[in-house]
Amino acid sequence: MLKLQGYTAWISVDGQPLDIYAVETSLATNEVTCWIPSEAGKEFSVHCQNNSAPGLDTIGAFVFIDGQGCHGSLFERWNVNHTVKFSHAFVSDRITKSFVFSNVRLTDEDEFVDASSADLGQIQVRVCKLMLGEYYNPAQNQLQTEHKVHERSKKAVTHCVGLGEETMVPQTMLRKSQCIGQPLAKFTFKYRDRNLLKANGIIPMPALLKRKASQEIIDLTVNDVQAGSSRSNDLVRGEHDSQKTKETERKSKKVKQEQKPSVFVEVIDLT
Repeated sequence: MLKLQGYTAWISVDGQPLDIYAVETSLATNEVTCWIPSEAGKEFSVHCQNNSAPGLDTIGAFVFIDGQGCHGSLFERWNVNHTVKFSHAFVSDRITKSFVFSNVRLTDEDEFVDASSADLGQIQVRVCKLMLGEYYNPAQNQLQTEHKVHERSKKAVTHCVGLGEETMVPQTMLRKSQCIGQPLAKFTFKYRDRNLLKANGIIPMPALLKRKASQEIIDLTVNDVQAGSSRSNDLVRGEHDSQKTKETERKSKKVKQEQKPSVFVEVIDLT
C-alpha cells in the first residue's frame, strides 16, 4: 500500500493487495510512485482511504486509467478512514464492466513507431479538494481499451487495462467536479508483467541454490557381522566396501565435470 499526506491507496487482485516495488516519494509534488506486477486476464480494483482528520472541505478521489480519466468518488466528510473502491467502468447509465489487465496489440503499422506510450501501463489515483457541478450521463466516460504498440517499440509495455464482465446497475448519474488547487496526494502505480519486473531487477530475484561441493554418502545397510565371523564374511564385506568406493569415485568425477549453466538476463526499458 502507498501512503501520503494522510491518504492510502492500493490495487487488489482476488481480494488481496498487490505487492509494491521501488517506491519513490516526491513531497514537492505530493506524489508517490511504485511498480506492481500485472497478469493478463486478471480483474483488479483500485482503493483509496482517507486517514486524515475530518474537515469542512469536499474531498474526493479520482482514477486515471492508462492516462484517461475514469470517474471519482467523494469521501464521506465525517467518516473516519472512509475507503472508496473503483472496480468497474461505466459503458452506459445502466451497465458497467470490470477492470481487467489485458495484452496490448502488436502492430507493424509505421504510424505507431513513434507513438507515445508515456501513460500506457499506468494507474493513477488523485485526491483533491473539489467544487461540485452539474450531473451528467456516465456513458460519457467510456474508456479506450484498444491499444496498439509497434512490434519494434523499445518500450516494455505489454499490458493495458481492458474491460471484463458486464454488470447491470441502477440508473446512475454522475456529478461533474473541479479540482481546487494542486492534488492533496497523487498515487501512481506502474504495472508490468512480473517477468519483466524481475528481468529489470525491480522484483528481487531469489538466491540461486548452490551445489554442495561434496556429497556425503551414508551406508544404510545393517551391520550384522558378529564377533568371530569367518574369513569368508570378511572377504564379502571387503568386496562390498571396494565396490562402494569405486561408485563414490565415479559420482565425484561426474560432479566435478558438470559445469554451471550460463545465465542470460535481458534488461528491458520499462520507463
